[in-house]
Amino acid sequence: MATELSLEFCADLGATATWFCLGDQARRHSALLRRIAEAGQAIGLHGLTHRRAFELDRAAWRASVRDGKALLEDLSGQSVVGYRAPEWSLRGAAADWWQDLPELGFRYDSSRVPLAVIGDPALPRRPYLLAEGLWELPPPVLWSGPVRMPLWGWGPRVLPFSLVRRALETLAQEDAGTPLVLHPWELDAEQPRLPGLSLGHRYTHGIGLRGYGGRLRELLEGFRLTSLEAWVEAQ
Repeated sequence: MATELSLEFCADLGATATWFCLGDQARRHSALLRRIAEAGQAIGLHGLTHRRAFELDRAAWRASVRDGKALLEDLSGQSVVGYRAPEWSLRGAAADWWQDLPELGFRYDSSRVPLAVIGDPALPRRPYLLAEGLWELPPPVLWSGPVRMPLWGWGPRVLPFSLVRRALETLAQEDAGTPLVLHPWELDAEQPRLPGLSLGHRYTHGIGLRGYGGRLRELLEGFRLTSLEAWVEAQ
């Protein structure tokens, strides 16, 4: 249901998106992955499973990235050149593991966030080269001081419309190559609530979902929305 809504959403906006997919879920739902690819959308790797990078040792993480990439390419018929670690987890013990990505066949990473708790506020807020041929594409954040908010997920669902729109216009004027992150479930206000979530996760997962599809369409109206692969290719 959520994937269908997301495909319709992209079609309505004339958007080409990068869909970061998990290998184990793509194997279970291979026909759905092919539908996404056949709709002209790009496929990126989110991991072989949703286990966070720093919970693995480096060799196991590397093997999971290698195998996940191969699986997605086999199922989708596309080359997979982008990686986003589950829960932005190229941090802590895994902070330097991006160095393995070029050898594994990737042209960009989008796993490092300029926010506290899930990243490092000292990281750049715009795309930058990690190494020759490897871009880092951080997700957008609002404000530059110690108080920052994600310009994805629950952020745009609770912030004033005009504030979010101005921030998006600035990114568009800069041709910033900044990922505008959307989880398919955010378009499904009727989804069942997951049991066992912490209070913080319940808030960030559920706040502002009702009517968000329409609000987001209005927020993104008039922007040229392309895949991360297309932006990297143009550099």
